[in-house]
Amino acid sequence: MVKSQSQKGSDPLKTREGQTPFGTGSKSLRWRLQIWHTGILLTVVFVFGAVIFYQFRRSTFAEVDAELLSGARVLEGSILASLPRPPGGPPNGPPGGQPGPPPPSRWGGRPGDRPGDRFGNRPGDPESPAPERLRQALPEELHLPGSMMFRRGPREDLPWFVVFGSDGSRLRESQNAPAIVPEFIRQSVVFQDFEANRYCLLRGPERSTIAVGRDVTPLLGALNRLMIITLLTACGVLAVGMAGGWWLSGRAIAPIERISKTAGSITASNLSRRIDAGEMDIELGSLSETLNSMLQRLEGSFEQQTRFTADASHELRTPLSVLIMQTELALSRDRSGEEYRETLQVCHRASQRMRQLVENLLTLAKTDAGKLALRKENTDLGLLVDESVGMLDSLGMSRNIQVEMETAPAICAGDSGLLLQVVNNLIHNSIVYNNDGGKVSIRTFVEGGEAVLQVEDNGPGIDPRDLPHLFERFYRVDRSRSREQGGSGLGLAICQNVAMAHGGRLEVKSELGAGSKFELRLPVSG
Repeated sequence: MVKSQSQKGSDPLKTREGQTPFGTGSKSLRWRLQIWHTGILLTVVFVFGAVIFYQFRRSTFAEVDAELLSGARVLEGSILASLPRPPGGPPNGPPGGQPGPPPPSRWGGRPGDRPGDRFGNRPGDPESPAPERLRQALPEELHLPGSMMFRRGPREDLPWFVVFGSDGSRLRESQNAPAIVPEFIRQSVVFQDFEANRYCLLRGPERSTIAVGRDVTPLLGALNRLMIITLLTACGVLAVGMAGGWWLSGRAIAPIERISKTAGSITASNLSRRIDAGEMDIELGSLSETLNSMLQRLEGSFEQQTRFTADASHELRTPLSVLIMQTELALSRDRSGEEYRETLQVCHRASQRMRQLVENLLTLAKTDAGKLALRKENTDLGLLVDESVGMLDSLGMSRNIQVEMETAPAICAGDSGLLLQVVNNLIHNSIVYNNDGGKVSIRTFVEGGEAVLQVEDNGPGIDPRDLPHLFERFYRVDRSRSREQGGSGLGLAICQNVAMAHGGRLEVKSELGAGSKFELRLPVSG
């Protein structure tokens, strides 16, 4: 079914062009992989085929050239054997009647001589041989080696030969010799092509030129068939390789499609879905685990935000309810001045609690946004402890709490007002959540380049199940007791955020029935 334009915009798996990210198009990863795979495979297959064909053609023509040169050497030996022997010179042939190399004086000049015409003759040279004398000395019939004739047989590609004189005349030739043009060659051996013939030119005695060749049409036909077979094979290999590459690229991208679909189905109201990384490769499995970890953190953040909103609303509703109830009672009928004073006192306490809650929320919002203004100065934690204990002395005496202090100078660079709030909160909690007649030990010292504050009590302690959530906002170990004592569950969260804003940390250790120990660590002042 074709979707409308509005439907395209609502599909999370559609791109700006309306195509899926793994469909066709220039931005398709699968098509780019296929193009690269095809290009590499095409280059490898055709280069390999071209090299094989070139080597086969070269070896084939090398064999033909060797055969032609051998025939030319045999004719050369026959010509040398027919020439008259010079007086007092050695015989023209080697012992046994086999043709041998010509005497140096019978060659048409030295190899470095520059010829006078295209056949090497120079006008007025008395040593220039006459072609007629060579014609008369040649036997009536010259024959190529029997091995060439026997192996080829009576076919149209039988070898042929032509013996040219120094003037280019054809002294002897076979019946099937083509009309090749004679020429002088500077090298001793030259291989050339004429129409469908391959022939060898050899410098012979008396400035003659011996040409031996044969028709290579059948050989060229075989090479053409080999080339067609090689091309067809290369195309077949290329087709199979392309199909395999398309299949492999599909398998490689399939996990990415699953990741995309799973990620597209996750919304703010449905953060519990996770990517199945069980059957994925190591690289994509690691990516899936990273995304799952990110989704886990997002889910926790959304849950914390939802819980934070609900808890903040609940905490603000309580003092507002008190204000509304007290004002309605005061306005329901005329009351005495003492009754109005008591009502105003209750409203004032509720307003103070609501203001403190709003200020705490504002502090947390600033720390979350990284906009908490810190007026850093050299601050001694020991002096802050003395000031805080002096403010909370009456609270400790009301519960008969014994406070022991062992304060040494522990100077850090921080905001004294915010750090005093942290110290007050930690000492206040150790007094409020302690047993009557209990003890609180406070120590300050410097350790490992850090200013340390330790606040330890011997109260009831904290359940290990509550420790991981102790610094969460609005979290209470005992909700009913905390509310009765005026706590909102934001104090420790603010302490943790202030410590982190100063580059430090706040840690807690606790054991049921043995008390709790809070430790604040901040970098010492430079």
